[in-house]
Parts: sequence; C-alpha cells; structure tokens
Amino acid sequence: MSDVEIEVTDSERIDVGDGVCIPTAWDAVATGEPNVAGVIRLHVVFDKQLRRTAAASVRLDRAGEGDEATAAALREVRVQYLVAYSSMRVVTVTRESGKAESLSQYLAEVRSRTDRTYEETVREAVRLYRIATSVNLAPLKLVSEQLSVSVSTATRMMARARESGLADDLIARETYNRMRADEEELTRPHLGPTSPSGPSIGR
Repeated sequence: MSDVEIEVTDSERIDVGDGVCIPTAWDAVATGEPNVAGVIRLHVVFDKQLRRTAAASVRLDRAGEGDEATAAALREVRVQYLVAYSSMRVVTVTRESGKAESLSQYLAEVRSRTDRTYEETVREAVRLYRIATSVNLAPLKLVSEQLSVSVSTATRMMARARESGLADDLIARETYNRMRADEEELTRPHLGPTSPSGPSIGR
C-alpha cells in the first residue's frame, strides 16, 4: 500500500452537486508504490470540461542514493489509481445538517443507516454516483457496495433517478436508454429455450 501525502494548493472548492465538494487543485506525494523505487509527485486538478479529477502533471524523483528515475520506472506508476485515491482524501460531503464531512465519515454513516425510505435511498445513490464520477471510480459499483444492493438494483435506482430529474446531468440519454434496456431484460418473463435460427419457443 502506498503512503500518500496530500497538500491542497488552491483554497477554492467546487460544488459538483448534491453537496459534494472538491478542491480545484492539490499535490499528491506517493512513496512505496510497487515496483517504483522513488517518490511520485502528482499535481491533480478538477477539470471542469471533463467534470472529474485528472492528473495535470506526474513526476518521479529518486528517493536517495542508489535510486534512479527511469522511463521504465515511470511506466509502473499507477497514475489513475493515485488520482482516485488522493481525490477520495480531499472530497467533502455536506448534507441537510449543513456540516461538511470527509468522504470516509460520510460513507461510514451511509453504510450504518438502515431506516431510509426508497426515495431517500435513491437520492443517496445519486450522491454516491456523483462522487464516483467526480473522482474516477466505477459509479454503479460504488452505489452497489455502499448501499449493499446488487449492481442491477443500483442500475434501476439510477434509471429512476434520471426519470425523476435527479440525475439528468449525470446520466447521458444513451446511458439511460441502456439502463432501461437492462432493466427490461431483467424483468422480462423467461419463455424457455430459444432456437438459434428462429424465435423463442412459445411465441
């Protein structure tokens, strides 16, 4: 496991929606990366066009005598992993209470609460999806893991959220159509085995 130190270089924070905030820029310094003998320095920014965090620059410094910063070593640097990992360290979430929480505090509360209504759960799914897309994580996987539901249930929740106007900016129409198609496939009655050269039996 890498040791990562974070230094926020810009005091401005961006509200990406649903109370999720992230600094506009920060530096991450990582040591102990597998197969990398040196110190990795990333400058990470929130890119408004990409609508997510991205590495603006990556540098590899030798840690001491006997180390060498080589192209081969630089290729071993897990840039996207370090971007996502450092992003999760600087994200904050502000909910109804008005108090900003770290991502770890927020996730702990989400996992421990079991008395949400379905509507509240959908809203929480939207917030989790927004966090994931902002920091380069797989969004449906994060929703599934943190709400303890299947990926297919997470997919249905996000489709409902878009229908309700809660996720128009998160889920493109093409993605939404695919979600609906997946949902319809899951709920379609099973009609028995099919023939590769013809329609399903029973039609």
